[in-house]
Amino acid sequence: MNITIITQPYNEEGKGIGGGAGPSKLLEDGLFKRLKSHGHIINDCIEVSMTKSDEEQYGKWNRVALANSYLAKESSQEIYKGNFVLGLFANCNSVLGLLAGMQKNRKSESMPHRVGLVWIDAHGDYNTPESSPSGMLGGMPVAIAAGKCLTNIRKVSGLKYPLQAPDIVMMGLRDLDEEEKVLIKNDSIVIIDEKSMLEVDEDLKSAMEYLVQREDKIYVHVDLDILNPKLAPAAGLPTKGGFSGEELGNILRHLLSYEKVSGLAMVSYKPERENQSESTKHEIIKAIEIALMGLKDREEK
Repeated sequence: MNITIITQPYNEEGKGIGGGAGPSKLLEDGLFKRLKSHGHIINDCIEVSMTKSDEEQYGKWNRVALANSYLAKESSQEIYKGNFVLGLFANCNSVLGLLAGMQKNRKSESMPHRVGLVWIDAHGDYNTPESSPSGMLGGMPVAIAAGKCLTNIRKVSGLKYPLQAPDIVMMGLRDLDEEEKVLIKNDSIVIIDEKSMLEVDEDLKSAMEYLVQREDKIYVHVDLDILNPKLAPAAGLPTKGGFSGEELGNILRHLLSYEKVSGLAMVSYKPERENQSESTKHEIIKAIEIALMGLKDREEK
């Protein structure tokens, strides 16, 4: 299966700052060549780039939404061509852009694709402005995608129709705010724990098989703080626990073996926090290399 890499360097602070520097750093260090060495066909590498006037628009949250609209356009084109999208994004807010790209049906505007979301993150990001103790936009994108809050951000991002709770599976959560726990529980969102992920057990398989039956496209989103911060100190918001790059890669390899999975995004690598050995970068690249073998596994099914 052909792969298109899309990088999204924008966050609330602007372009290429903090996690926005992560995508280019991964590419600079040979990710493109390493994937090709495994026999993958890499069609292109596209960097999302806004016009100067959009970069100067008023409001940080508005600019994030505008950046997502550019991501939605780029990703929808690639998915329409039948390409698998590997996203390297600044942070979790970009989930809205790639979901929007998958939802858009270029063959029939009146019949959008039904999209499922596999959310792999130490955090749920299911807060609303009312429930969030921090008010951080990065703690809200799944709730926004589900139509729980900030409707304008969702619509500007290009996600015309919100996801329903059964469209969402959360994996690996280990740090939730109290009110956020209530929101997730009340919506009966399926949660797969770390043990089930490592074992690729029946709970995980059943959740994926349900999504395959329900959805037209499935998006696997990975906040890199799912990794163990002892191994990956420059990933997301460090939280005790988590996986090695190899463990994460093996989990993702299984997920990507499902035919309807159309995109994988790895987000929130912050090179300015990297240690001398650059262990975070190495764990991420290892995870990506193993994960994409799942695309080859499809051919053997």
